[in-house]
Order: sequence, then structure tokens, then C-alpha cells
Amino acid sequence: MALVSNRGLSAAVLLVASAAAHADLQCSGTRGGFRFESDSWTGTDKLEHFAVSAPFGAFGGWLTRDTDHPVVYGTLIGTMPGLALQVLDGTCPTGGFSYKDLFADTLGALTGAWLAHWALIYSREPHSRTIGLQYDDTF
Repeated sequence: MALVSNRGLSAAVLLVASAAAHADLQCSGTRGGFRFESDSWTGTDKLEHFAVSAPFGAFGGWLTRDTDHPVVYGTLIGTMPGLALQVLDGTCPTGGFSYKDLFADTLGALTGAWLAHWALIYSREPHSRTIGLQYDDTF
């Protein structure tokens, strides 16, 4: 039970911290309606979305390390902050929802979750604790 509450608390902290990480939300005025943004696939904006989502994906992968599919679940958890940002952007009169930004967020979260699952090992035995590097091919 403590494991579930620790993971839940960690997930809540992750979602709260995502507001600070996605600080580029610049929406002045009232919100209303829903808009889609037509932006390009290239640019530093996509790289920023990728870079911000990768640690969230790694953290999500670490949270779900004891499941059968930690990379999939880590990617889903790591994409949530970017999805929330895009929904907020969609209601902003000066911006809009960008599926291209969301794709960059998802790709970053997938990369982070895969690297965390591939590279980190955490084992808790009754009399010892191991943290190190490993390779695991479970997706």
C-alpha cells in the first residue's frame, strides 16, 4: 500500500511541476472556444517540447518499473503534462492546440521512458538495495 501511495504522490508532484516546466504558456485575455494552431514541424519549439517531456517520461517509466510494460506506461505518464498544455493552449485566443507539439512531447516521453527502462536497475531485497545500470529488452 505504501508503494501505491508513494507512486501516487510522485505522480501528483510530477503534474504540479509540469506547469513550471512548460512555462511558455503565454495567454493573455479571456479563454473561450477551442482553436487549432497551424505551425511547422521544424523549429526550436519542437525541440523544447521533446526536451521537457523526456524527463517526465523517464520518471513515469521509473514509477511503473514493476509492471509488464513500463515504457508504454511511462510514455503515457510523461505525455500528460504536454497534453494538458496543449488543451490550455487550445483555449487561448492567441495560440491553439498543436498536434505537432503533442507529437514532440510524446516522442520525448517515449525516449525518456525507454532510456530509463533500458539503463536503470533498482532492486530491493530484504537486506540490500541495488541501484545501477542494466539493459532490459522488455517493451
